[in-house]
Amino acid sequence: MADGFGPYFVFSQNGGSQWDTEDPKVGFIDYNDTATAITPIVMLEDDWTTITNDGLGPFTNKTFRPEYADELMINNGQFDFSQIPLGYGVDIRQDFSVTPTINRTLVEARYQIGAGPAYTLETTVGELVQGSGRFYRFSLYLHYVYMGDTNTRDNPLSFQLKASSDCTVVNAGCVVRVSRS
Repeated sequence: MADGFGPYFVFSQNGGSQWDTEDPKVGFIDYNDTATAITPIVMLEDDWTTITNDGLGPFTNKTFRPEYADELMINNGQFDFSQIPLGYGVDIRQDFSVTPTINRTLVEARYQIGAGPAYTLETTVGELVQGSGRFYRFSLYLHYVYMGDTNTRDNPLSFQLKASSDCTVVNAGCVVRVSRS
């Protein structure tokens, strides 16, 4: 059943399901945050800000994690992919809300990766055009990072946001899926 895009749920004719364990190196962990719901992260204008995640939310799910990884996230939101085999990759779906102080605020995202040398993967999240003082939720963006070298795999990865005006951020969490590239 695995075709390089797993893991999968396999549904039987009687309505039950089972986890496809054909490749125990694939799986996912869902990390829900609780801290930013109480104390949102303050982002200052044009400043890259690391988005934290305590992983303590009620919907944190480690049931389907890859067999070799107890955790894929460390240090309050940094990712540790050092146990993932080279040639595998991770899909990361962040779920966060931004509240801008100014209408038409531009939000950008990046992953800070590696240490020797460090590098970034960046994207534009969008321009917030429906007014200031309201939250804008972003939850369906999927970001792919492949483990093509030891610099990427063996060093922590951080998720960061930047905005063109002061904002606050509430991080609902993220899910990290490991698969064969």
